[in-house]
Amino acid sequence: MNFKGANARHSIVFSALLFLLTACGGGSSDEDSTGPKEFTYQPLTTSMKIDEGETVTLTLNLTGKGADKVKFDWSVGRNIKFSGQGTDTITFVAPEVEHSTSFNVQVELDRSNGNVFGFIAQSTFVTIKNVEKLTDNSSSDLNFTLPVVTTLDYDLLTAGSTWLQHTGLETYVERADGSTLIANINKDNLLHINSVNVSSQTLSVAECGLPQAVDFMVAEFEQDFDCENEQSSLVFRQSDDAFQLVRMCGNNVAVNTTFTKLSDERVESNGELNIDFSTYANLEQTTDVCGSSTTTSVRLYDTNDSLLEIAHASVIRLFTQYEGSPLELYFQLDTQPTGSFAFLDSKFSADNVAKVFSDVLPEISNRSQSHSGKIQFDFNNDFKNIDADFDFSIYSTTNHEEFLEGKFKLSFE
Repeated sequence: MNFKGANARHSIVFSALLFLLTACGGGSSDEDSTGPKEFTYQPLTTSMKIDEGETVTLTLNLTGKGADKVKFDWSVGRNIKFSGQGTDTITFVAPEVEHSTSFNVQVELDRSNGNVFGFIAQSTFVTIKNVEKLTDNSSSDLNFTLPVVTTLDYDLLTAGSTWLQHTGLETYVERADGSTLIANINKDNLLHINSVNVSSQTLSVAECGLPQAVDFMVAEFEQDFDCENEQSSLVFRQSDDAFQLVRMCGNNVAVNTTFTKLSDERVESNGELNIDFSTYANLEQTTDVCGSSTTTSVRLYDTNDSLLEIAHASVIRLFTQYEGSPLELYFQLDTQPTGSFAFLDSKFSADNVAKVFSDVLPEISNRSQSHSGKIQFDFNNDFKNIDADFDFSIYSTTNHEEFLEGKFKLSFE
C-alpha cells in the first residue's frame, strides 16, 4: 500500500535555508550560496487502516532542486521496524495482531538540515486490523489437557463439594450465498454437587444463585446435539481435581463442559458487590456474592474464508442477599467483559439493559428498561476475572427515577 499524501488537495511549498558548510564559514559552490531553496511535499494522511502482514509505504514525495539532500527523522510506534530513515519515504510491514491495534507515525525535519522554514511536522494514526480466517476458529485447536478416561471416577465427585464450571458451544452455519456463520458461546459459573448416584451416573447439581437443583445425566451430556451427517460421540476426561465432558461431531468439538474443583466444602461466593441506591438502603460491599458470565461471539466469513463481520454479546448475573431476601443484579450487553465499557440506556441501545430482581424492591424489580448509565470494565479484565464499575437509573412503577451505582468483581479460577 502506497500513501502519497492521499488526502492532500495540493502540494505545500516551503523555503529551506540550509546553513550547512556555509553556516560554518566553509567553502561552497555557487549553487549552495544562492539563498533560500523551494521544495514541495505532500502531507501525510491523518489516519489510515491497514491489514496485518501488509507492506506499507509512507512518503512525503519531496521535490525540488537539492531535495535529495534534505533529511527527515521518522518514528513509528509499537517499536515497528522500518526502512528509509533519513529520507522522505519509509516502508514497514504491519505486524500480526490478535485484535485491532493502533499506533502513530511521525516525521519531522532532521536537525542536521540547519534552519528550515515552512515545513510542518507530520503525523498519521494507523490502525492494524486482524485478518482472521475461518480456519483460525477451528475447534480442533482446542487444548484439552486432562487425560482421557473410559468412565468417570465418581469417588472423586464428593457430595457437598463446589466446582467452577465452564461450558463452551460452537455452531457452524453454511449460508446459501457461500458465506459461513460461526457462533461461539461460553459460560462460567459456580456449581455445587449436592449428591452423586453412581449406578445411574447422575449428579444432583445446583448453580450458585439459582433456587432449583437439577439432575445432570453424565452419560447423556448433549446427546441430542445435531451433528448432521457426522458421528456423535462423548469423550470423558478426568484428573484428581477436574473432569470434562466433550461432545464430538466426527473429529470436531461441538460442546464441552469442564468442572474444576474449588473446594470439598460448599462455597457460596466467587465475587464482591456493592450498590448505592438514591432512595433505598444501600447494599454495602459484600463478598457474599456468586455470579455467572455468558459470552457470545458471532463471526461471518466470506466465500474466501476471510472475516467480514463480528458481533459480541454477554450476560452477567450476580446473586446476593439484600434486606434478608435474595437479590439479583443482571446485565445484558452488546460487548464482552474484556471490552472497555457499554452504555446502559436501553432506550437508545435495545441490546443493553441493567436490571435488579428483588422481592423487597417491587417498585424497581425486573423493570424492562434502564436509563442514563454505563458499565466500565477494568483494563486488565479477562474472561476468568471480571472487575467493573456501573451506574444507571430505573423508572419505578410509580414513575420515580431510581439511581444505582456500584462496583462488582467475579472470579472463575
